Amino acid sequence: MGKTARLLPLVLAAAALVPLPHDNPDPSYQEIPLDGPSVRAETAPFGMVGITWPEGVQGVTAKVRVERDGQWTDWQPMHIEDDHGPDPSDPEGIERSGTEPLWVGNATGVQASAVTASGTVPDAKVVLIQPGVLSSDSEEPGGTVEAASSRAPYPMPLMVSRKRWGADERLRAYNGGSCVRPKYTKTVLAAFVHHTADRNDYTRTQVPAMVRAMYAYHVKSRGWCDLGYNFLVDRFGRVFEGRYGGAQLPVLGAHTSSFNANSFGVAVIGNFEQTAPPPAMLESTARVIAWKLDANYRSPLATIVLDGSRLHTVSGHRDTKATACPGTQLYNMLGWLKQRVNTLMSGSFSTPIYEYARKLGFRNLGQPFWGEHRTRTGWATYFGTRDVFYSVATGPHSTSGAFRTRYRQLGAGSARLGLPITDAYRVAGGSRQKFQRGWLVWDRRDRQVHLVYGRRS
Repeated sequence: MGKTARLLPLVLAAAALVPLPHDNPDPSYQEIPLDGPSVRAETAPFGMVGITWPEGVQGVTAKVRVERDGQWTDWQPMHIEDDHGPDPSDPEGIERSGTEPLWVGNATGVQASAVTASGTVPDAKVVLIQPGVLSSDSEEPGGTVEAASSRAPYPMPLMVSRKRWGADERLRAYNGGSCVRPKYTKTVLAAFVHHTADRNDYTRTQVPAMVRAMYAYHVKSRGWCDLGYNFLVDRFGRVFEGRYGGAQLPVLGAHTSSFNANSFGVAVIGNFEQTAPPPAMLESTARVIAWKLDANYRSPLATIVLDGSRLHTVSGHRDTKATACPGTQLYNMLGWLKQRVNTLMSGSFSTPIYEYARKLGFRNLGQPFWGEHRTRTGWATYFGTRDVFYSVATGPHSTSGAFRTRYRQLGAGSARLGLPITDAYRVAGGSRQKFQRGWLVWDRRDRQVHLVYGRRS
């Protein structure tokens, strides 16, 4: 874990401040022991604060105030959401419980309190994070969004990539080698909407730093493998890539404990218990949900079963546990959000790949793993047992079994072989499948798939 600053706790009434040691080895991450009911300290500059304690401690009440420009702010209660995090059965686990992190801008002092009904919280720590400023913080996501089409899934929205917001990928090894490689779930069945319970008055250029600090808090302070959310949306309507592993893939997140499998989490940055979310934020949230659900052929108006509970395809965090998240004002907008997602998705699935899969039978295909996406030469969906490819020139066809394995090795839709123009069929001595620029042939004698280039029939 991060280095602990050696600071003595003081009662709230104490006037003296304890200086942070000048030899603190990691000024971007500070941990202050909260050995009594409260602590007050001068510190190196920091932008985000949180409080953590050992897992299992219940009934904690926490609050903080900070010093900025020589003035102390009012006390602010800290939100506690232990159900934000990995599934209980996930080896990623929860190393420490804690508050949601709070963005405070540029502070140089902190006063914090954490108590239970019985007194102090054992082994509590005040966490201070300074994410710094990067030149890319003022950059906007580049590129253009494809026009929506009834013959293609809803397009991926513009997104601030992990590289663009400054993710330090070395952090993914902080809690052990098992965290380095992303974990994937089987498919996408549902979207969970969260709020970060943070401030609402942040600026555009502060958001990348907020995401970096949140990432560090989830990893260093809570003991998770990575940022918990799959996507984040700021009040200006910008979408940020969250957990590592590929935005198009069903990356297992740590956002809705017990319900992370086969779902994705979208967190809007801010506190929407009493404040209504801005229109730009709502629209971008709808767009990222529409993109993920449409690619995986899920209706936003349906219900599904996760972990034995029947839930709406688009749900708020409080639909799974007794929690305030995603805030009453945002939760009250979920009905509008579902309808907006449905409108963006055109209300039905009509892509050539979907029609092909429906005729073949989804039970035969398995669940979508890599939802429908554009390739260099057309479109593709990777199901549990088959990969389906489509272009205007070839129509929809699929690969399966040994042909699928070999075609993936060759680069699949980007392969020199081109796209499949037939499904596999039997011939004397084995089976074969025709592609735009050749064949894959399975020989029963050696039980191998052979590659043959050429257009011969």
